[in-house]
Amino acid sequence: MIRGAWRFLTSHTTCVWGGVAFCLAGAAGSVVLVRYPGIFSDMDAQILGGWFIRKGFAAPGPTLWLYGLLLATALMALNAACCTFERLVQIFRGKVTLHRLLPHVMHLAFLGVVLSHLVSSVHGDRIPGLSVAEGGFVLVGETGWVLKLNRLDVVMAPEGYPSDFSAAVTLYRDVTPVAGGLVRTNEPLFHEGYGVYLKNFGSTPRGAPYAVFDANRDPGAASVLVFSVLFTVANLLYLVPFRREDAKS
Repeated sequence: MIRGAWRFLTSHTTCVWGGVAFCLAGAAGSVVLVRYPGIFSDMDAQILGGWFIRKGFAAPGPTLWLYGLLLATALMALNAACCTFERLVQIFRGKVTLHRLLPHVMHLAFLGVVLSHLVSSVHGDRIPGLSVAEGGFVLVGETGWVLKLNRLDVVMAPEGYPSDFSAAVTLYRDVTPVAGGLVRTNEPLFHEGYGVYLKNFGSTPRGAPYAVFDANRDPGAASVLVFSVLFTVANLLYLVPFRREDAKS
């Protein structure tokens, strides 16, 4: 039984069917997300682990695709880990060449991406919709910080729409400023692992300008980038022609 399970976990067929299941679950999810906005509308506003605990078991029918997606990902990750372990043992018992190692570098990079996303899904944080008027303050979730909007700058195009907007902000802990700077749409303010993002702006009924911010903490983001680069480099190197003796190894 154990030997049969190991053959299943190291089989290329398992990887293929896991990929098919992943694609089918993702396709089903793209349809269900639109049909059930009441369930999934706030899915991106918090970490996946917290959302899943709160809503993942409340509506098992509409969230069934998500179970399939997570199970398919887990299966492919386990398959990659077991296959890599088995092949690396064989490789290091024989002739070790870069070309023989590269596919397993890709596997390890894939595992690194999956585990990094898992860390973010469990230990990350999402604080959406921090609305604050110019000159005003707003609490940043449970971080102990207060965000002040010092100034909102909006540049209008001749056609009448905003071509650029930015916000000068300061983060305080108690009454002590701990961080500050200019925040734009794709230029957040980072402090202690959190990124403060400018999401929207407008005017109150009295004409006072205000801005809306999100504060996110994604502890796995840096490692996702590193493993993604490693995966890409290994793929490119694998495409480089290799010597005949490597092919016979």
